[in-house]
Amino acid sequence: MAQFRAEFEDSTPIVNVYEFDEALFEEFQIKRFEYYTEEWAHFVYDHRTEPNGRTLHDYDIVYGPIANDRIGAQITRYKQGYISFEEFLKRIQYIKGLTFQYAFCTQRAIDKLIKQTSR
Repeated sequence: MAQFRAEFEDSTPIVNVYEFDEALFEEFQIKRFEYYTEEWAHFVYDHRTEPNGRTLHDYDIVYGPIANDRIGAQITRYKQGYISFEEFLKRIQYIKGLTFQYAFCTQRAIDKLIKQTSR
Protein backbone atom coordinates (compact mmCIF):
# COMPACT_ATOMS: atom_id res chain seq x y z
CA MET A 1 0.00 0.00 0.00
CA ALA A 2 2.86 2.37 0.80
CA GLN A 3 4.39 1.72 -2.62
CA PHE A 4 1.06 2.26 -4.40
CA ARG A 5 0.39 5.48 -2.49
CA ALA A 6 3.92 6.77 -3.11
CA GLU A 7 3.63 6.15 -6.85
CA PHE A 8 0.23 7.87 -6.89
CA GLU A 9 1.62 10.93 -5.06
CA ASP A 10 5.06 10.80 -6.74
CA SER A 11 6.81 10.43 -3.40
CA THR A 12 8.85 7.92 -1.39
CA PRO A 13 7.04 5.08 0.39
CA ILE A 14 7.20 5.16 4.20
CA VAL A 15 6.16 2.31 6.47
CA ASN A 16 5.89 2.76 10.23
CA VAL A 17 6.24 -0.40 12.31
CA TYR A 18 4.67 -0.79 15.73
CA GLU A 19 4.68 -3.51 18.37
CA PHE A 20 1.91 -4.34 20.79
CA ASP A 21 2.16 -6.59 23.83
CA GLU A 22 -0.69 -9.07 23.36
CA ALA A 23 -0.68 -9.74 27.11
CA LEU A 24 -2.40 -6.34 27.38
CA PHE A 25 -5.46 -7.54 25.46
CA GLU A 26 -7.18 -8.33 28.74
CA GLU A 27 -7.29 -4.58 29.49
CA PHE A 28 -9.32 -3.74 26.38
CA GLN A 29 -12.71 -4.27 24.83
CA ILE A 30 -11.96 -6.21 21.66
CA LYS A 31 -14.22 -7.20 18.77
CA ARG A 32 -12.96 -10.24 16.87
CA PHE A 33 -14.05 -11.44 13.47
CA GLU A 34 -12.42 -14.80 12.77
CA TYR A 35 -13.72 -15.15 9.21
CA TYR A 36 -15.74 -13.43 6.48
CA THR A 37 -19.22 -13.47 8.00
CA GLU A 38 -22.40 -11.48 7.49
CA GLU A 39 -21.72 -9.71 10.79
CA TRP A 40 -18.23 -8.73 9.55
CA ALA A 41 -19.64 -7.48 6.22
CA HIS A 42 -22.30 -5.39 7.99
CA PHE A 43 -19.63 -3.95 10.28
CA VAL A 44 -17.40 -3.02 7.33
CA TYR A 45 -20.31 -1.63 5.31
CA ASP A 46 -21.65 0.45 8.20
CA HIS A 47 -18.27 2.02 8.90
CA ARG A 48 -17.41 2.65 5.24
CA THR A 49 -20.75 4.36 4.62
CA GLU A 50 -20.96 6.42 7.84
CA PRO A 51 -21.31 9.95 6.38
CA ASN A 52 -19.48 11.72 9.22
CA GLY A 53 -16.64 9.20 9.49
CA ARG A 54 -17.58 8.41 13.09
CA THR A 55 -16.76 5.15 14.81
CA LEU A 56 -19.99 3.25 15.36
CA HIS A 57 -18.79 1.05 18.23
CA ASP A 58 -17.17 1.22 21.67
CA TYR A 59 -14.37 -1.29 21.09
CA ASP A 60 -10.78 -0.35 21.83
CA ILE A 61 -9.47 -2.79 19.24
CA VAL A 62 -11.11 -4.54 16.29
CA TYR A 63 -9.48 -7.62 14.76
CA GLY A 64 -10.65 -9.23 11.56
CA PRO A 65 -10.16 -10.04 7.89
CA ILE A 66 -8.95 -7.43 5.43
CA ALA A 67 -11.53 -6.36 2.86
CA ASN A 68 -10.90 -6.27 -0.87
CA ASP A 69 -9.20 -3.09 -2.14
CA ARG A 70 -12.15 -2.47 -4.49
CA ILE A 71 -14.69 -2.28 -1.68
CA GLY A 72 -15.90 1.18 -2.72
CA ALA A 73 -17.21 -0.15 -6.02
CA GLN A 74 -18.94 -3.05 -4.27
CA ILE A 75 -20.59 -0.71 -1.75
CA THR A 76 -21.97 1.34 -4.65
CA ARG A 77 -23.27 -1.79 -6.41
CA TYR A 78 -24.98 -2.99 -3.24
CA LYS A 79 -26.46 0.42 -2.37
CA GLN A 80 -27.86 0.76 -5.89
CA GLY A 81 -29.41 -2.72 -5.73
CA TYR A 82 -27.26 -4.33 -8.44
CA ILE A 83 -26.02 -7.07 -6.11
CA SER A 84 -27.50 -8.82 -3.07
CA PHE A 85 -25.93 -8.63 0.37
CA GLU A 86 -24.72 -12.23 -0.05
CA GLU A 87 -22.96 -11.22 -3.29
CA PHE A 88 -21.56 -8.12 -1.58
CA LEU A 89 -20.07 -10.36 1.13
CA LYS A 90 -18.38 -12.55 -1.50
CA ARG A 91 -17.03 -9.62 -3.50
CA ILE A 92 -15.44 -7.75 -0.60
CA GLN A 93 -13.30 -10.68 0.51
CA TYR A 94 -9.57 -10.03 0.00
CA ILE A 95 -8.49 -11.56 -3.30
CA LYS A 96 -5.11 -12.79 -2.05
CA GLY A 97 -6.64 -14.95 0.69
CA LEU A 98 -7.65 -14.63 4.29
CA THR A 99 -5.42 -11.99 5.88
CA PHE A 100 -6.11 -10.30 9.23
CA GLN A 101 -5.59 -6.82 10.57
CA TYR A 102 -5.94 -4.91 13.83
CA ALA A 103 -7.60 -1.53 14.17
CA PHE A 104 -6.67 0.40 17.28
CA CYS A 105 -9.77 2.54 17.74
CA THR A 106 -9.29 4.42 20.99
CA GLN A 107 -6.50 6.64 22.22
CA ARG A 108 -6.12 4.31 25.20
CA ALA A 109 -5.28 1.42 22.84
CA ILE A 110 -3.12 3.55 20.55
CA ASP A 111 -1.05 4.69 23.54
CA LYS A 112 0.05 1.06 24.08
CA LEU A 113 1.65 0.83 20.63
CA ILE A 114 5.45 0.96 20.62
CA LYS A 115 6.95 2.55 17.50
CA GLN A 116 10.01 0.77 16.22
CA THR A 117 13.05 2.71 15.09
CA SER A 118 14.31 2.48 11.51
CA ARG A 119 16.67 -0.35 10.72
